[in-house]
Amino acid sequence: MALNIQVHILTAGFESPNGCAFLFPLIRFQRSLCDLGINIRIFNNVEIAVQNCDILLIENKFYGVRWAVERDSVLAELLWCKEQVGALIYVDITDSTGWDHADALPFVTAYLKNQLLVDRNRYLSPMYGYRPFSNYFHEQFSVVDDNPAYSKPINDPDLLGRLGVGWNSGFADWSLYGPMRMALYRRTQWLVLLGEPKGWNRPSISRNNDMTCRFGISYARETVSWQRKEIREIMKGKLATDKLNRRGYFRELCNSKVVVSPFGLGEITLKDFEVFITGGLLFKPDMSHIETWADLFVDGETMVSHRWDLKDFEEKLDEILSDYGNFVDIAYEGQRRYRKSMIGKQAGERFANHFHGLLTRDWEQPWVAND
Repeated sequence: MALNIQVHILTAGFESPNGCAFLFPLIRFQRSLCDLGINIRIFNNVEIAVQNCDILLIENKFYGVRWAVERDSVLAELLWCKEQVGALIYVDITDSTGWDHADALPFVTAYLKNQLLVDRNRYLSPMYGYRPFSNYFHEQFSVVDDNPAYSKPINDPDLLGRLGVGWNSGFADWSLYGPMRMALYRRTQWLVLLGEPKGWNRPSISRNNDMTCRFGISYARETVSWQRKEIREIMKGKLATDKLNRRGYFRELCNSKVVVSPFGLGEITLKDFEVFITGGLLFKPDMSHIETWADLFVDGETMVSHRWDLKDFEEKLDEILSDYGNFVDIAYEGQRRYRKSMIGKQAGERFANHFHGLLTRDWEQPWVAND
């Protein structure tokens, strides 16, 4: 017998790529959610959102700069919302496995992130630059940010059980014209604009470029840009690394065998999903430290990884390009898993079942590490 759960969503809306990916499946797969007795309504007003619902989800971008300038007020509001509703799920859609909102954890029923560290115990210690890889580059290579900062650790290990994986930024339309369609949806609310990604290319098509390595390097934190700058140095004189316009960029993706996709503000970047759509082989830093959904980042299955310190970067590239035919199946599997998450009735059912599990889970159970 299906449940009847009224879920209200408090959100900033389609204002950022991660905001789009947060809302996109909740809207697009609404029929599958209804089949499980989950009724969704979306709000941008706190007082209205808390009325007549069983569970309230609050997206962190809803509070914006208030976290920095009036944190105590935000925490008081979270507590009030929980008292009004009973079950409050805070959804942190920021890019990395790190964070800066540990203060929210005692005030909510559950705290969801797009991706979490496999080892939750790492949240008990501060991270330089708020990110595990920023912390690594700082400790291993003495990389320093202009404005050094550490994430706030969780003080109570019993709260680790409230951490859960929502869904990552892949759940939106990142095909060539997808961002344009989603921007238009923001203004018109035409549901037809939230369709499946278009323009899938088979990995086995003829590709003239061995690789492409286009990305920006301008970030406020040196610990974020450091890896990208190092890769540019490695590639210097071998191929162009400056950014292209979107059409030219997609044309190059479709014509390249291997696509280099370093960490950005987070471990997962939108380029990863663009690569799955266009059919190249995704080449990224090691992702074994993260847990995410859908699980699209498995070394040797859906992508090929290299070390964070880049010591094996050129060796791995040479191995791939010298025998690319043996790596095409990995590109196929990455694309297959992503398509499975995005296309068809079963994609909606999988998302609805995942969301249902988040709504009905006992969040007071302690976190236990996997063996």
